[in-house]
Amino acid sequence: MQFKELAIKPELLIALEQLKLDKPTEVQEKSIPILLSRKDAIVRSKTGSGKTFAFLLPLLTNLTHEQVLQAVILAPTRELAVQTDKEIRKLDKSARSVLLYGGVAIGPQIDQLDRGAQIAVATPGRVLDHLERKTIDFSHVSMVVLDEADRMLDMGFIDDVERILRAMPTGKQMILFSATMPDKVQELSSRYMNNPEFLMLQQDEITVKKIRQQVLGVDRKQKLDLLFKILSEKEVEKMMIFVNTKDWAKMLGDILYRRRLPSTSIHSGLSQNKRNQVIMDFNRGKFKILVATDVAARGLHIEDVTHVVNYDIPRNPKDYVHRIGRTGRAGKEGDAITFITQQDESMLRGVEQEIKMFLEVQYVGMNGAPLARPAPPAQKDMDEATAAAMPVAHQLHPGETIKVHSHKPESASTGDDWGLD
Repeated sequence: MQFKELAIKPELLIALEQLKLDKPTEVQEKSIPILLSRKDAIVRSKTGSGKTFAFLLPLLTNLTHEQVLQAVILAPTRELAVQTDKEIRKLDKSARSVLLYGGVAIGPQIDQLDRGAQIAVATPGRVLDHLERKTIDFSHVSMVVLDEADRMLDMGFIDDVERILRAMPTGKQMILFSATMPDKVQELSSRYMNNPEFLMLQQDEITVKKIRQQVLGVDRKQKLDLLFKILSEKEVEKMMIFVNTKDWAKMLGDILYRRRLPSTSIHSGLSQNKRNQVIMDFNRGKFKILVATDVAARGLHIEDVTHVVNYDIPRNPKDYVHRIGRTGRAGKEGDAITFITQQDESMLRGVEQEIKMFLEVQYVGMNGAPLARPAPPAQKDMDEATAAAMPVAHQLHPGETIKVHSHKPESASTGDDWGLD
């Protein structure tokens, strides 16, 4: 199928042609006709599936010329909101959109709303600010999109989202996009959606054929040296390194920079303008290495990442999928490397339960040499049904994955010397 076979307006077809896009992705092909018909819909689709255009193309097609607020797109982070607004401008420069997020002055946002913004791309907290100030008018809103709904609820926005939805007019179209479908998302849909259509497309998968996954068992004090060893041995075109705290993101970014590596970092401690500049510089190739907290793990448009390193295993098991999903996109190959310490055992088990498979740890000794390791232990920490359903790992080959189990052999080295210059 081609975009011209879908009932989107001609101006958008021209914009798609200029972007060299003629065929919709699976989520676009299946969801656009439903959304154009103004039905409520719940769409579960994997990261990097083209979901943003899946809701923007129907939204922009159904937008009228009236200079009133007609659509609200809620996003969990400022970065995702900024990226979505950029996509609107790529598709339709005549559409009047406004970005509503915190951390910046509210006055200019009020001015844009007063001047007749048609689309609001927003984070929940700032929308509530405008509702309390009575500076936003929902009376003409006909479409509401919850983008990355699972992420929004994971971040504790459920009460804010419900307050916003209760302020919306009845009869609006509500669209919910989510990579996973936890109970909270389903409960939200049952309360605020009208006989929604369900599109359950391919979920995020750990065994991504184009991603070579590797899990390295390492002493906590050796992680930095191991990272430098990887950087010295691999041909890195563009790498994302994930850590769990903003303080360590800043510190590690500074360490890499002092080593004269082309690196930068993004985390919640940066101003919005600085975050935008960091992403722009990374996409343009000014820096080859981006150290990030999970604020950058989902939703951001970051191109051509060849390597992902989980310097810290994520605290939320769902984030493992979203982190490694930054590479191996658009048919390209990629590498994902995760560092595991002895203290990470409980989090590793959480990842295993989430992805329903074992990740096999390759324990690394002095000078980065792999250590012999014993056979996997009994799967005693999982019930029999779960254990039986989880595949056991095998040796890594190109295009395959390393699967994990979380037993650290007693012979694993805890020395600090990697023999690096």
